[in-house]
Amino acid sequence: MKKTLLIVILLFNMGAITLFAQTYDSVQVYSQIAGKALYDKNYDRAETYYNHVLRFDKNNYNAIKSLGVIYSATGDQNKAKEFFKRAYKMNDADYDVCNNLGVIYSGEGNSQKSISYYKKAVALDSTNALYLTNLGQEYAKDKQLGNALKVLLRSDSLQPNQPMTLFNLGNVYASSKNYPQAELYYEKCLKLNQNNSELYYFLATVKRNLKKYDEAEALYQKIIKHNSTNSKAIMSLGILYSIQDKYQDAITQYKKVLAIDSLFMPANISLGVSYSLAGEIDKSNAVLKDLFDTDSALGFRMLDILKYEYSKKAKK
Repeated sequence: MKKTLLIVILLFNMGAITLFAQTYDSVQVYSQIAGKALYDKNYDRAETYYNHVLRFDKNNYNAIKSLGVIYSATGDQNKAKEFFKRAYKMNDADYDVCNNLGVIYSGEGNSQKSISYYKKAVALDSTNALYLTNLGQEYAKDKQLGNALKVLLRSDSLQPNQPMTLFNLGNVYASSKNYPQAELYYEKCLKLNQNNSELYYFLATVKRNLKKYDEAEALYQKIIKHNSTNSKAIMSLGILYSIQDKYQDAITQYKKVLAIDSLFMPANISLGVSYSLAGEIDKSNAVLKDLFDTDSALGFRMLDILKYEYSKKAKK
């Protein structure tokens, strides 16, 4: 009897060992397949095999973290957050997970939580320029410009000439009304061939504030040449002409904006003001009447601007 019992126990243990070995082998194989798929950006395949891993090992940290990466890359931020939070509970010292949670909360508009996770990532890896840039960008979004400038400058010192860092430094200096420094950092971006409409727009606006009108005009025109329906750039070009008392040129730009969006009230108001300053009083009055018919506050806004502009002219 004892001998029979001993044989049963031995067989049971051997079966358990074999099952464990098979499970371990399966996890290893599936992890390798999933990892290769993730590296190749074959996200569907990677997701499938990481989920296979979790069927055998529900607390497999690498699979949980990697699924967070996959869902983030494929745009499912809710699932990404779910898996990154699971990973964070298992290991709150993983700076990549902290940074990824910061990115997700930033996208949700929750700067407080985003900053807390970015700060944790930076505390865990204080020489990571990307983490510092992310933190600086979020500080800037939260209007903490002093903190933003401090960490962005540190990021730039650790890894110079990174377009994202330089662009954010330009934004912080522009928000602080330090236009010469903003111009400096935006132009550094341009030298790195970071030619995009957003950069041109911000640089043009800084140059407008520095009264470098010809340079600002050229940049606005470059944006519009690339996209003739960029109403923000067209509107800004109109404002640039208004500042220089080039009212007919300004009127042309405001009309272009209204051709894109006839209900954009700043363009309607600016058009009415420009007509008046250009001496086209009947046209100005027609715009003013339309504004009062739409909303009396809009009509009074136009009158306030006209009062201010004519008082400026009287002082010249």
